Amino acid sequence: MSALEASASPDTGLVRMRRRVRWGECDPAGVVYTPRFCDYIVEALDAFMERLLGVPLQQRMAEIDLGTPAKAMQFVFHHSLRPDQEFDMRVFVSDIRVRSFDLAMEARDLEGLRLFDAQFSAVCVHRAVRESRPLPAVLRERLEAYRASFPFGNDELDMPP
Repeated sequence: MSALEASASPDTGLVRMRRRVRWGECDPAGVVYTPRFCDYIVEALDAFMERLLGVPLQQRMAEIDLGTPAKAMQFVFHHSLRPDQEFDMRVFVSDIRVRSFDLAMEARDLEGLRLFDAQFSAVCVHRAVRESRPLPAVLRERLEAYRASFPFGNDELDMPP
């Protein structure tokens, strides 16, 4: 299995990712370096955006003059991760505003133990000038549809086995 597997095709439901911790992502004690969690959620963001906009993602974003740099990231850690440990992440839309949106991510081990929760806030910008802009209509529509289909905090959306 690769370090990252994602269900992110346009016809799949909730975006779910399975990730395996690599040795190089850990300190000498075998605990994941804290900054690596940013990589994990950015990988989830990319898979999510591919699901909404299609692939190749950067080409699709260029076509609608869209960049989505981070406005903010927040983490709550419940348990540490160790080398070779597999975990699953689920991605939810937690808020949609005029020029930005928030994704909530929940990570659990394969037995369902909550490992960490994260929030990623993206601001929409024009690619060339890097100035904020309203969400493109296609993105807003797809964010709203995804949020309606998969409400954040719905514990009935089980993690994959």
